[in-house]
Amino acid sequence: MVCEICKSDLPEGALFCGECGSSVRQSDLAAPTPPVVEESGDTQIVPRIDDPASAFMAPAIVEAPRFADEAELETVVSFTITLGTGESVILTQSALVGRMPQPAVGEQFEHLIVMTDPGRSVSKTHLELGITAGQLWIADRNSGNGSIVREPGVVPRRAQPGTRYEIVRGTRIDLGDQHLTIS
Repeated sequence: MVCEICKSDLPEGALFCGECGSSVRQSDLAAPTPPVVEESGDTQIVPRIDDPASAFMAPAIVEAPRFADEAELETVVSFTITLGTGESVILTQSALVGRMPQPAVGEQFEHLIVMTDPGRSVSKTHLELGITAGQLWIADRNSGNGSIVREPGVVPRRAQPGTRYEIVRGTRIDLGDQHLTIS
């Protein structure tokens, strides 16, 4: 089978053309031919239709613009950080977690996540979270009470300050008397 509009080869039984998106059965309908599209440089000009009734018969076919580096577009990965209090934040880049998290000079973070902790078991800037190559990681920021990583089905481990740990969804991280969950 061949598309009547763009002349692309179609698999048997196809209802729509994979190239131009037109209906394969469109050629069976007695529709007037679409208006001629004039091209002027990068701009396509579709002529004005004076009879509104004919506008519904056959729309002009104009190809959608494409991104120059469409193949290189990266999908955005996100993780939901849920605090023990029930509050949650969607993370797509990086964050600092603590009672009053403050980035060091020159650092920038997508989120500064404040944990309420009346007992002060969470440090001011306790934990750093980041995403590299679609994988979430955490690093303890030399907190006073440390961070415990509790991955599903794995023995809990204490995060060594400054070391990055890759985290899977479903992991709970204890920060002093408080905790957060990654999903």
